Amino acid sequence: MLTPKDVAILLSEGESAEVEFKTNLPADQVLASLFVAFANSNGGVLLIGVDPAGHAIGLTKPEEERALRRLGGLASELIPYPVSIGSIGVDYRNLVYVEVPAAPAHLKPVATARGETFIRDGASTQMARLAHETKSPTPAGGAPCAVFVAMSFRDEEEPHLVDYFDAMEAAARETQLPFTVKKIDLKPGDYEISQEIMRDIDTADIILADFTLSAPNVYFELGYARGRGKVVVQTARQGTVLEFDVRNWRTTFYKNARELKTKLTPEFIEAYKRVVEGRADQK
Repeated sequence: MLTPKDVAILLSEGESAEVEFKTNLPADQVLASLFVAFANSNGGVLLIGVDPAGHAIGLTKPEEERALRRLGGLASELIPYPVSIGSIGVDYRNLVYVEVPAAPAHLKPVATARGETFIRDGASTQMARLAHETKSPTPAGGAPCAVFVAMSFRDEEEPHLVDYFDAMEAAARETQLPFTVKKIDLKPGDYEISQEIMRDIDTADIILADFTLSAPNVYFELGYARGRGKVVVQTARQGTVLEFDVRNWRTTFYKNARELKTKLTPEFIEAYKRVVEGRADQK
């Protein structure tokens, strides 16, 4: 929590990459981009009720209460870890603050509900077009690359799983790289499923392990894939609790299928680079 002394120091130092002043409560999209930018950079503090010069002009009590409600709801939707929000008196004026810590590496990049990613550039917020600025390592038509998807089969329990798999396929297409994406429950034929899964992992180049619903099969398949030295990409819907043996590996968290596609596209490109480099090392 910030103290009046902390806020006085921030006001005296002015706006920066870690500090932003707003006279009134901004629109939700402005707030979302700022929260995400702080999370993807070095963290930061938003002070509401402060003019651009750093003078505390304050908020009325109704304005303060409205700001606290909106900021709390928006932060809980966007930021998958604790954020400090509160009101504080400075120079006999009430201010509202939001302190967003930098996101841990395994949660970056944090995106808005629209799938947009922002960063801080000095005292301004800039869009980081990660998916579009990451260049493919080879043009389409390069060496084929097989992706095996390990995820929950429980579509009846969670219909959005179908949307998530569609987003994975769409992300692979977005890279314009020669990916083929496989999932065991879509494979026809008569076979013993565990043996067939291991055969598919053996022949795959990349394993995409999605932990949404914490399905035991995903942990089994991931463990086998890591034992076989495969390139792995880990994903999970926000709110998924990872078991201790996988939580230290980088995991891309998402809120919906659209955000999954946006975040997964650059992940696929980086994974493809690792596959290509690994093939070169084996020659």
